[in-house]
Amino acid sequence: MQIPDTIIQIHETVQQDTLDYRHQVARFLKGQVSPVAFKAYRVPMGIYEQRESGHYMVRVRLGAGLITPDQLAHVAGLSRQYGNGTLHLTTREDIQLHDLAIEDTPAVLEALLKVGLSTRGGGGNTVRNVAVGPYAGVGPEEVFDVTPHAIALSEYLLQDRSSFSLPRKFKIALSGTSQDDAFASVTDLGFFARIQDGTRGFEVYAAGGMGSSPRIGIKIESFVPETDIFVVAEAAKRLFESHGDRSNKHKARLRYVLARLGHDLFVQTYLEEKQRVLQEGLRGDTPSLRQIMAVPEPLDTSASCPHTQLDVRMEKTAGYYTVRLALPLGDISAEDACRIAECAASLGLRFLRATQSQDLLLLSVPQTHLPQIDAMVQGLSVALQNDMPPMVACAGASTCKLGLCRSRGLAAAIADALQWKIWGSDQALPVIRISGCPNACAQHQIADIGFQGHARRVNGRLMPFYNIFVGARLEQGHTELGHRIGALPAKRVPAFMQEVYEQGVSTIDAFKDCAARHAGLEAGQIPDDYYVDYDACRPFSLAGLGAGECSAGVMDIVNADLQQAQEALTSDHGDTADSLARAVLAAARALLVLFGVEAKSCEDVVQGFKTHLVAPGWVDPQSQDLVQQAATGGLKGDAGSRDSAASLVTRIVALHGSLDGQLNFTLAPVAEPVEVSQGTVPGVVDLRGVACPMNFVKAKLALERVEVGCEVELLLDLGEARKNVSESLKQQGQQVLKINELKDCISLIVKREK
Repeated sequence: MQIPDTIIQIHETVQQDTLDYRHQVARFLKGQVSPVAFKAYRVPMGIYEQRESGHYMVRVRLGAGLITPDQLAHVAGLSRQYGNGTLHLTTREDIQLHDLAIEDTPAVLEALLKVGLSTRGGGGNTVRNVAVGPYAGVGPEEVFDVTPHAIALSEYLLQDRSSFSLPRKFKIALSGTSQDDAFASVTDLGFFARIQDGTRGFEVYAAGGMGSSPRIGIKIESFVPETDIFVVAEAAKRLFESHGDRSNKHKARLRYVLARLGHDLFVQTYLEEKQRVLQEGLRGDTPSLRQIMAVPEPLDTSASCPHTQLDVRMEKTAGYYTVRLALPLGDISAEDACRIAECAASLGLRFLRATQSQDLLLLSVPQTHLPQIDAMVQGLSVALQNDMPPMVACAGASTCKLGLCRSRGLAAAIADALQWKIWGSDQALPVIRISGCPNACAQHQIADIGFQGHARRVNGRLMPFYNIFVGARLEQGHTELGHRIGALPAKRVPAFMQEVYEQGVSTIDAFKDCAARHAGLEAGQIPDDYYVDYDACRPFSLAGLGAGECSAGVMDIVNADLQQAQEALTSDHGDTADSLARAVLAAARALLVLFGVEAKSCEDVVQGFKTHLVAPGWVDPQSQDLVQQAATGGLKGDAGSRDSAASLVTRIVALHGSLDGQLNFTLAPVAEPVEVSQGTVPGVVDLRGVACPMNFVKAKLALERVEVGCEVELLLDLGEARKNVSESLKQQGQQVLKINELKDCISLIVKREK
């Protein structure tokens, strides 16, 4: 296929993989490929299954976030023809199409290829889109334009098929300024532009990242010439390939390699890999550093800039502006995208850019063309300057199969609460980032104000909650992650944000005080709608997590209890008997879900803790008395009780941190185990009426009680349980022999393989 000369030169291996995709879809639709095997193929092609809809999402990579007007119009047309007619800009400078039928995805991928776009590496354990700052190539503050380097790195890495079978995702960012507008400090591999002795090059950081266990990257190179970026990227990727944990995806990112090796050994290992690359040579051709964004000739600026409602920023070339179109939550209709593309093309604009803040930028707009753009955007579904608070939100539980909370619903509620407060503001408004789970797709840990969704038990029921992060700082060599200052029920967040804006809250202590005023929950005064998330019609639960993600749902339940235990210990009243009892009971309950125990009462916690943690020797036997006292109101608020409670919480956290990919502890017991008979496993294990993810846990435990090679029949409810449990057991290494749909349930015949 002849690919046009566009932003990224698509390598022939990527072209071939894209054309082969049609054959794989056909095999899947004929039942010749299992859903698990097909998922492993389609996800690295940028194709994700949406939550509970049966439809799919296609993620299109944009080199350095750039897209031409013709390409934008083409993508919009595909969304209208095959999807829901809406484009979504991501926090990785990609574009997504939603609600596609799987049988239509080959046609979409092939149509994208014809205009020089690709989805390869849009998902999965791959080298993801290489990101730059929003004003790369046009910003007055940049050291030099890093766009050519981002494009060339993409071209180099995408030609090598090993880039699509890494231990986990691998992200790269290049910042042209020390203010780190590309988030290079908190990514797997980050480059900062520098000029040393007249030579252009980069200072390099590695092993940063957000999500659970976030960390700032460490410096691995003080300066490398710009032509050495391929060697640096290759060496870092090889280090990741060799040392990434492929057995446990929850600890597989590059930052966990740094945690295992330590700073000095990590840097030494990288330098050794770099030396091998220099000796052996690179794995593919080295692309040229092409000047993608040509610098235009300065214009006469004697005339004043025309009045406009647009959000405009002066570029480094006199007479040119960048126009920012703020897309509500990153969405824009295909019709509006086409209008923008047509206007840009008619004005001779070469590029638009998708940013990590989910905005769409029109680049290098001559001052004289601002009135035409101003007229064009009137009536479009874009926000003009200060029309809405600057917010970034991930897809959340509305469509994402990993989401816990409905982050987009919360964003809309915040916008409704704040809109009247920001009209006409001439102040720089704080950026709000909302992630629906710990994965940090909305980058909440580097926000001015960040929210991270999680589940929490209140009066025995799950409630959507958000952790609050403030005080982040992004700067080369001086980056700081946001400080967690509290947590609120989802339904309390808009009121909290109203007070933040009204009072001009800015310091960390003031944020803490404000959060505390909104955090209290009196048991008898909790409205029922607090247990229902935004834009939801059912009580909040973990149901709907993706097939094969049952273990992730289990971990979310564990995390909710661990967080409650730690907060009870560290609160202002952490020394009281009541707080200590809450901490002890939450810690004692946290890991019981791993043993299939649904602890709904204090008695359940006491008995489950004794059977599954004390008897096997996982915790100090004396902690049984501590848990009993906490359950019966006999715990004292003294130093000895606090030390014992803190010790139990520390041990439970350590056990949790030691879990492997099969949800088994890797720490050694602290006491001799006491034999407790578990009985025999019947030939049929009835799990009807057991909700996800507990049905998966009980199925896993049943298999662990039979010999390797034996079979167990599982009875499950109709619906999502069939897919969730079967796929999760397969990921645990077990063999699902047969799935039968009976009159009122599903029968799974599973063989224990390990």
